[in-house]
Amino acid sequence: MPNQRFPKVEILSIAPHEIRFILSNTDISMANTIRRIMIAEVPTLAIDLVEYYENSTVLNDEYIAHRLGLIPIRYQAPDSLS
Repeated sequence: MPNQRFPKVEILSIAPHEIRFILSNTDISMANTIRRIMIAEVPTLAIDLVEYYENSTVLNDEYIAHRLGLIPIRYQAPDSLS
């Protein structure tokens, strides 16, 4: 294999919902791949369906629904509540 990659990961700290590390000896594509995998594994919530009774604004319904879907929603798992 002509262009083998041997990335080095140095773990700085580990917490229940956070890890800090340094990724070295690799290129941007490998770092971007790891970033995309981490983002995909984070559970997310979003507004999916919006029903309107009356829209008296100058904004289109689809625009408002899209903007509502961009609002970050905080979520705490029920088993972590005490």
